[in-house]
Amino acid sequence: MKKCFTALTLASLLIVGSGFFQSAYSYKLLFMMSPILAGEQQGTGNNNVVGWQPLNDTGITWSGNYASGNNTACVASTTTDGDNVVAAQDCSHGRDTTHNDDSDGHAGFSYTKLDSNGVPLANQNADYATTPWACVRDNVTGLIWEVKTDDGGLHDKDDTYIWYNTDPATNGGADGYANADNDEDICYGYNSGDSSTFCNTEAYVNRVNAAGWCGASDWRMPTRKELEGIVAYDRYSPTIDTDYFSNAVSSHVWSGSPDAGYSDHAWAVSFYDGFSGAYYRSIFVAVRLVRNGL
Repeated sequence: MKKCFTALTLASLLIVGSGFFQSAYSYKLLFMMSPILAGEQQGTGNNNVVGWQPLNDTGITWSGNYASGNNTACVASTTTDGDNVVAAQDCSHGRDTTHNDDSDGHAGFSYTKLDSNGVPLANQNADYATTPWACVRDNVTGLIWEVKTDDGGLHDKDDTYIWYNTDPATNGGADGYANADNDEDICYGYNSGDSSTFCNTEAYVNRVNAAGWCGASDWRMPTRKELEGIVAYDRYSPTIDTDYFSNAVSSHVWSGSPDAGYSDHAWAVSFYDGFSGAYYRSIFVAVRLVRNGL
């Protein structure tokens, strides 16, 4: 069931250490209510309406331990004053605690493997090498994600793209770059004389939709928040559940989110360490497409 809010209920507050905190660090506090807002506003024609969807948890099932080291089991740990250290930490909250079942994804993540027609595999325990799947459905958010291949084809994991979007409603005021100046052949099917084959994000989305990948033609670039939602923060290189996202690369992946401060930048998420950043749109970066499922 979908709902919407007429006011923004998700806020991020950055508090720089001073006065009360007496700290050299910055703290990011995230105030949330359920249901949780999950991403950038979608174009609805009403600027006061914000879409929402559930969020995944972080995948972190361990905590810091008093007075040093890590608590790998996320069990009770108290200070000398009797305060429960673990109860206030990430591993004690959210789906990683309430739905910690590795049978369908690490910790609180829940995924379904889909074949090239978008149909769930009969054997969800199948190995990719023997029964490759084409897409993954996120059962928490309802989103369906592209799974990369290692075959030199349209979805090959090593292909990279420059950021390009000709829709003024979503591109942040600038299109980006349709083609590299040096005509680099760094994606499947590239032909310098055919703009439909260019190695940019918009052309790639169009090619995947034309192919009807996983039985669908409504693939799009994910928002930054959606990409961050499949990051598994308990690991690195790559920071994603590779039991479902086969052939995942340990590199940056473009989102469709433009940078609000610089019209020649857009947001990408690193699947090496899970951090996000805004980069020049002319940089060649990997892409993982998404579509609305449920």
